Amino acid sequence: MSKDQRKLSILISHAVYTNLEVNTVLRSTPHSETCTADESVLYRIEKRNTLKRRAGEETKTVPQIYMEECSSASTSLETAGQFPTYKKVKAAMYRSRAKRFPPLPATRQQLEIPAQWRVTKSGRQFLMYNNVHNSVLIFCTDENIRELAGHTVWCMDGTFKIVPEWYHQMFSIHVFKEGKLIPLVYCLTVRRDLPTYHEIFDNLILKAAALGVVLQPQTVICDFETALIPAVQASFPGVQIQGCYFHFCQAVLRKVAELGLRTRYLHETETKKKIKMLMATAFLPLPEVPAAVDLLGRNVTGLIAALFDYFRREWMTPNRLPLWNVYNVQTRTNNHLEGWHLKMNRQAGKHHLSFYELLQLLIDEQGSTETLIQQVTSGRVTANDLRIKNNKYEEVQLRITALTAEYDGGTRTMEQFLKAVAYDVPEPINF
Repeated sequence: MSKDQRKLSILISHAVYTNLEVNTVLRSTPHSETCTADESVLYRIEKRNTLKRRAGEETKTVPQIYMEECSSASTSLETAGQFPTYKKVKAAMYRSRAKRFPPLPATRQQLEIPAQWRVTKSGRQFLMYNNVHNSVLIFCTDENIRELAGHTVWCMDGTFKIVPEWYHQMFSIHVFKEGKLIPLVYCLTVRRDLPTYHEIFDNLILKAAALGVVLQPQTVICDFETALIPAVQASFPGVQIQGCYFHFCQAVLRKVAELGLRTRYLHETETKKKIKMLMATAFLPLPEVPAAVDLLGRNVTGLIAALFDYFRREWMTPNRLPLWNVYNVQTRTNNHLEGWHLKMNRQAGKHHLSFYELLQLLIDEQGSTETLIQQVTSGRVTANDLRIKNNKYEEVQLRITALTAEYDGGTRTMEQFLKAVAYDVPEPINF
């Protein structure tokens, strides 16, 4: 047998010859038995080829394609048992998909993105900026810059799971368009430091000036990242930074676990209530927060006292306190953005995509953004069409608004207010 063939022994009296990819039958020997063995091999080859072809042609994730074909195989239960397992075809499917993309150089610094990968599906320039080392890449169209300039509330966040190995994070900037959060700027960065964020914002501001528009957000909702906040404040003087309340709560709850209070939080009602009331102080008027923390911290001892010491050091400083205070704030969290990250992770189908796999994902997402903007511009789509109603969130919002009115009106004491709001404080994630 030649070296480009492999012999599969099916029965002693019969053999099938295929190529090394096991996707083509080159020759089979005759036999006097039934042809069942032949048919099972041909079935597996056919399904393997279908999976590889779809992986190479479609934009759906590899796991999604496999699950669709696996489900379809059940239409014939006689052959379904021969359907190849995901473990057997996964590598071949990803190899087939990789052939769609340009080859990558050995290092990030050598990366040169081909012209066809620098534009959106509508032909607009998408790669806005890349520095000489490719340590910062900004993907944003001129139209996205103009859209960004028309909004005063921006949401910012970074994600890490789907980012190529060459980069540390994908940082993105979003706005609400008729109540729907849409991404307008995507940045791949090697670091998460002050110079990196300055480089991003400086280039966005320069691009806006070249287009004759001004970027001037009034409110930026973001995580409590050490480098990001001062970069935003320096680049956009007078901007109000609104820290994400959900992230604030998770940070405090991580400290609860770190101090060894996890078991008490989960099983002691009074301990849990005290900690949740502490986080509920965010809903008080800013000048009243210190008095509330002092009220809750009276007579605490041991690990609870240590938690209050941490809270005062970490969150009660003059610069820090306004970031997590959400008194009369309507949009308190970046949860819409977290939902977007989850969607992108699902579409990616795996961690750490290759560079061009991620770029394809961003080009696809930009296409959806452009379509949505055109729908709104045409007048055919309104806020009611785009808004996904979250009954639970709306109930919480109405409840907190009512409680705040009672507190401000003097019909509810500070302690009563904190006890009531504590029921709406987020629970820990990965506790």
